[in-house]
Amino acid sequence: MVDYSTKKITKDLLDEIKTALKNVRGWGSVEIYVQDSKVTQITERNIKKTSHNIKNL
Repeated sequence: MVDYSTKKITKDLLDEIKTALKNVRGWGSVEIYVQDSKVTQITERNIKKTSHNIKNL
């Protein structure tokens, strides 16, 4: 595992964040988790937009 300190942001960390952003397809989010001043997790979420009326079901 690479050391991703938030005190000294490396090119590797920026590359990981860029990749995560590129992996979001249209709608979504990128979450960056920090623990003890280190990035411990980068989560990518893709959202599928939909529109269904469930009132009459």
